[in-house]
Amino acid sequence: MAADNAGVARDPAFDAAKYPDGQITRTDWVDEIFRTARTQDYNLSASAGNEKSSFYTGFNYRNAEGILINTYGKRYNFRINSQTQLTPWLKLGENISYSFTNGQGANTSSGYTGAVLSAIHYPRNVSVYDDAGKFSGLPEKYGPGSYGDVINPVAYLSRLDVDNPVHNLLINPYVELKLLPGLKFRSNFAYTKQFTDFKEFTARIPEIGKPNMSNSLTIRTERSTDILAEQTLTYEKDFGKHHLEGLAGFMYQQTKMNYQYVIGENFDDEAKNYRYLVNAGRIQPVDDGLGKTALLSYLLRANYNYDNRYMLTLIGRRDGTSLVAKENQFQNYGSVSGAWAIHREAFLSDSEVINTLKLRASYGILGDLATLPSTAVSPLLKRVDAWFGKTPALLPGYIQEAMGNPNLTWAESKQTNIGLDLGILNNRLTLNADYFVKNTSNMIMQITLPGTTGVKNKYVNGGLVRDKGLEIALNYSSKADAAFQYDVRASINKITNNVESLIDQYPSIPSQVDYRGILKPLRTEPGQALYSYYGLETAGLFRSNQEAEQYKNSAGTKIQPNAQAGDMKFVDQNGDGIIDAKDRVFLGSAYPDFNYGVTFNGSYKNFDVNIFFQGVQGNKLFNALKYTGLNAASGQPYNMFEEIKMHIQSPIRIRIYHVFL
Repeated sequence: MAADNAGVARDPAFDAAKYPDGQITRTDWVDEIFRTARTQDYNLSASAGNEKSSFYTGFNYRNAEGILINTYGKRYNFRINSQTQLTPWLKLGENISYSFTNGQGANTSSGYTGAVLSAIHYPRNVSVYDDAGKFSGLPEKYGPGSYGDVINPVAYLSRLDVDNPVHNLLINPYVELKLLPGLKFRSNFAYTKQFTDFKEFTARIPEIGKPNMSNSLTIRTERSTDILAEQTLTYEKDFGKHHLEGLAGFMYQQTKMNYQYVIGENFDDEAKNYRYLVNAGRIQPVDDGLGKTALLSYLLRANYNYDNRYMLTLIGRRDGTSLVAKENQFQNYGSVSGAWAIHREAFLSDSEVINTLKLRASYGILGDLATLPSTAVSPLLKRVDAWFGKTPALLPGYIQEAMGNPNLTWAESKQTNIGLDLGILNNRLTLNADYFVKNTSNMIMQITLPGTTGVKNKYVNGGLVRDKGLEIALNYSSKADAAFQYDVRASINKITNNVESLIDQYPSIPSQVDYRGILKPLRTEPGQALYSYYGLETAGLFRSNQEAEQYKNSAGTKIQPNAQAGDMKFVDQNGDGIIDAKDRVFLGSAYPDFNYGVTFNGSYKNFDVNIFFQGVQGNKLFNALKYTGLNAASGQPYNMFEEIKMHIQSPIRIRIYHVFL
């Protein structure tokens, strides 16, 4: 159809007169890879207790088939909790849990070998199996030349061989001591151990299409230990109408992780019982390592309440981390918040209309480490093999893949919040409204370095992002003594995100997400929301050849000299008479204008009903699947979406353009 639209001769593979077999539908590939999946879920629990102690234990087993063939997920959970008040001043307790998971998933996102995209693009005239009972490939006569580099999706899914057991153990004992009236000490300790053993065998792909005649066995083991110790001292006291609560705490968390990674290749026999490293023809150098991180916090918190009318909370903390540069490891943060219960004042206490009226306000500064790895300051070296010497020989060596940043520090968020709570009709009708402004500075970003540096990337601090938002919730409920109980809640919120500034040497950050190395629709730049869409703006279609002929810039230059009726009309933003990457503009973002929701809950005797609606308005989404199915420039110009056949209903010729240059 693309050839017909372009006015050129069809590829023989799609010409019914030359290749009639190509017009026969033998396989619905999407139907072949999906299935009706079953899930088994079992729960068993027991509990007991009295005024001094309590006990609970529970077990869960879940076995779920994936909706793609040969995919699954299994899970076991076991938990035991207990607590005992040994004396009036001493309480002991513990939480112990163990979980086991295993599963086999599939690649569904790759533009080359993703199971779903492969099923969409694979020729429907090809059967799943050939006459010899082996998986079919593309027709030998035309193969990738006509149908592209696509794999048999049923073969890919059927060959999956992944074993990924993960064991997770948590032991959490704690003790509480009542030292003096109102003074309590709690010591909490949590020990988490995780064992991960990953094993995957990737078989050969001999079928015509995107063949791969190599095979490999990947083995990766990880052992991680997380230790968390929390010591807190709390005090609570009433002085007439004054109520005071205080907390002082010390928290320490340490995480250790070691891993081993090895790949075996060139297996002569791919039988299940031969898929072990000892049968590999070549074993790549083993990669292993040890990571260790620590987080330390000192915390102070004070709550003051006067006559339930005036409330004030002060929080101060000092946080330290091993993830940033040594001189920046410790930072001070804090917040202040207050509330005024106006309805408790004398001038409103007898109001028959207003039952609740409260003003709230807060301001806080908080540190953020994002997903910073332990190697951001001092990256590890990677072992590689390279040719050295006058008489070249393959020898081991070490390279640096990333550049360390000895000046790295915490990102910082400052947030202001103002809120209102209102209740009338005996609080049957309530309103909650909040407005906030959040500024995040010194953001932690990973930037791509020029090839001349010899390394790939580097973590840096920089930039400022501002979020502003308004949230409103309205709730109405029935009378407390009504036979039919109900409540209706409606909410709406609007959040505006804007990049105020970035790093000087990186005024714009392009997307790291692409499709087949072609499509990169996202960009971050000051004045726009994070990850906004960036591409060519269209102004509809040319309705006639005359309109296309007259589309010129101020100098009289034809802007799209080869355009014809039915082609897309692109906006020449800079007026140079050429449509290219310089004409790209921001086209919106995934941030919506607002979110909204409505919830209804009702009950009558032993019957209840729950209804929930949720929606978003004004957000922009990029349909990458539609781009793939309509754009021949994606590199897979076959099995396109039905909309591409518009020429059947209209004489206008349609051409598909790649608008994200």
